[in-house]
Amino acid sequence: MLSRKALVERAIQFKNPDRAPVWTLGSHIGLSDILTYDLSLSDPNDPRLSDWGFRRQRRLAGGWVVPQDPVLPDWRQVDAYHVPPLDLKRRFARIEQARRVCGDRYRLARLGLSGYSIYSALRGAVLSSEDYLRDTDRFLEFMMIIMDYETSMFEMIARMGFHGIEFTDNWRPTKDSRMTLSLWRRVMRDLYAKQIRLARDQGLHVWFTLSMEDVEFFSDLCELGVHVIRVEHPDQMEVAQFGRNLHGRICFAARVDELYDPKEPEASARLIRNVYECLGALTGGFIATVGANADSDTIRGIYDVAQTFKGL
Repeated sequence: MLSRKALVERAIQFKNPDRAPVWTLGSHIGLSDILTYDLSLSDPNDPRLSDWGFRRQRRLAGGWVVPQDPVLPDWRQVDAYHVPPLDLKRRFARIEQARRVCGDRYRLARLGLSGYSIYSALRGAVLSSEDYLRDTDRFLEFMMIIMDYETSMFEMIARMGFHGIEFTDNWRPTKDSRMTLSLWRRVMRDLYAKQIRLARDQGLHVWFTLSMEDVEFFSDLCELGVHVIRVEHPDQMEVAQFGRNLHGRICFAARVDELYDPKEPEASARLIRNVYECLGALTGGFIATVGANADSDTIRGIYDVAQTFKGL
């Protein structure tokens, strides 16, 4: 029988896993094949603040919300700003506890918000858009500081026994954001290419969580070497479209708990299987993801459905 780590790796590598892996994001990790470890920190003097200085706020389904208001509204404040200390001792303080419950699970380190999401949390949603359009050099300078800070943790993450690292980004923090794919390619692509390459050089799988509006970036992330993309709302997306284009090239961690109703298990199973088939994941490349607020009956039902998704 495959270990849970091997099961996840086979799904990522399209090597016909015995079943689809299950990833639960909440406290119910009993049926999860993946153990996640949050590397983000709060300010030592105020747990409501990130150590970067912006207000921390979680989504109900897990993950962090990108603040809209600026912490550094003036370039002089940016010039005087110092990135937080890495504080690896505090960042990995829970590692022994995590190891005790990990067993044979795949280990995934999560940065919380990362990359441009950190930038926009510090500069604010409006100013950050103006920066990459009007002050590109200043924008790139500050972005490189943020991403180099993140990259400096990769060696330690690999040494601590993690198998993957997840980035959580949002290149369109507002509905009227002017970030387009062509602009992203011109301004940001090289930054992310370097960061992804350095993570892979440490032997880490690279996972990405993006907003639902960022589907058009999936193909570029695939080309840059991302292994897994999280699909947060498959019931609200044209999953067949990017499934056709990317199946067999990238693994999809599709959140399916919103499709599951414990009172209608058969109908729910059909909905989840439809997503699975639309993503073209018949030889692997699919991880059933469960949000943090799902109850135990939903998790159990999704696990039973995942058991039927076997490689060909």
